[in-house]
Amino acid sequence: MNAFNVIVKGCRLLVGSLFIVSGLIKANDALGFMYKLEEYFEPGALNFPGLIDTALPLSVFICAGEILLGVALVLGALPKLTSALTAVIMAFFTWLTWYTANCDPFGTKMIADAAGNLIEISNQCVLACGCFGNAIPLTPYESFIKDVVLSILTVPVVWGAFTGMTKLNDRKEGLIMIAGSLILIYGFGEFMLQWNFPVLFAAVCYAAAEALKKRWNGPAQEWIMAAAVTAVCLVFQFVTLNYLPMKDYRPYAVGENILENMKSAEELGVDAPVYATQYSFRNTSTGVDTLVLSSDWLRIYNEPWFKNQYETVSFDGPEVKVSDGYEPRIMDFQIIDADGLDWTEEVLTHEGNVMLYVSKDLELASTDEQSAMNDFARKAEIAGWMNVGLTNAPADQNKSFQAEHDVPYPMYTCDQTELKIVVRSNPGMVWIKDGEVQEKWSWRDTPEWNDIIAD
Repeated sequence: MNAFNVIVKGCRLLVGSLFIVSGLIKANDALGFMYKLEEYFEPGALNFPGLIDTALPLSVFICAGEILLGVALVLGALPKLTSALTAVIMAFFTWLTWYTANCDPFGTKMIADAAGNLIEISNQCVLACGCFGNAIPLTPYESFIKDVVLSILTVPVVWGAFTGMTKLNDRKEGLIMIAGSLILIYGFGEFMLQWNFPVLFAAVCYAAAEALKKRWNGPAQEWIMAAAVTAVCLVFQFVTLNYLPMKDYRPYAVGENILENMKSAEELGVDAPVYATQYSFRNTSTGVDTLVLSSDWLRIYNEPWFKNQYETVSFDGPEVKVSDGYEPRIMDFQIIDADGLDWTEEVLTHEGNVMLYVSKDLELASTDEQSAMNDFARKAEIAGWMNVGLTNAPADQNKSFQAEHDVPYPMYTCDQTELKIVVRSNPGMVWIKDGEVQEKWSWRDTPEWNDIIAD
């Protein structure tokens, strides 16, 4: 085996294993990835509003496709097609992360409205690409660097495929490549994700592919192997979409303290981000405008050279971040009643158990298990629990829902985006105690009161 062949196999191993992990993290929370796609499709971003309604199937397809490509790279299956698709995907995502990293949040763009007229709108910058979901929140620039590195690693993969060096692994080579991949994935899961499931998932994918490889020697062998891996991916996503993600990296995950995650930098005694306003001044000699941050202006506004050469244009510029610092993980969680009063502190500091019945979109919420939730709430109330409904709807809509479905607990309004983060189910249930999340359920998995008290 020559040195370049070793490089090709090493690159296949690295890129393939990372594709599996990245695809699995997104597949674990396909709804979260769907929300990210919707951000990109907005008019102020990439301007593909027609794709917003297809964001969920696209999310499922992309997650499964990424895992499938990763497995195929490691196994050497369909080498030309696999490497070509990998190169195309890496080229696209490298461009996308470059675009994201260079988006000007204060800029504008021209788009065509429904009547075909050009209109100017503000840029809508996506703050994170979602490459690893909430597990590893990379900045756009970090994501771009990551994709550049992966794109470089893809070059030997493509070369090996189109020069005939890469073929479907034989038994010995397959054992080495699969073992190497599982070791890499285990290390990534253990040290980066604090989650060992990825190595089990990868092992199941490899086992499914290898089992069919042994039992089918026909011309479509590699396609049948691909179908087996796709089936594993789709079953996994069916479970996580219909229930809840297996691993929750959001600030409302089980074990997280909502009160702590809402505290400001000042409350925690750490440094907060520093912001400054952009002021505009014009050089009276050249007529050229200059932007000066408010923090700098305080130092120079009285200097003779500045007073004599510049005139004020505007003090109403945008705010920009001067330095990083701690920002609360939860910023928009508020529980508002029909009179506009804020019940957030009362609910989160309640001594004892609180059950939240959460609907991110009350109009689209399933009511199949509403009677079971009502029954749970009545028994919980007798036991001294506080029961609180949180929805995106205004007070009058909440009141109508309560009357129609005989809901025994009060319903309050909360920010819809925040509710999407709280629980990936519509509706869902979240059990908290002293501000800390104890457990979460999808409406399809509504708990029985007797099971709770038994625990």
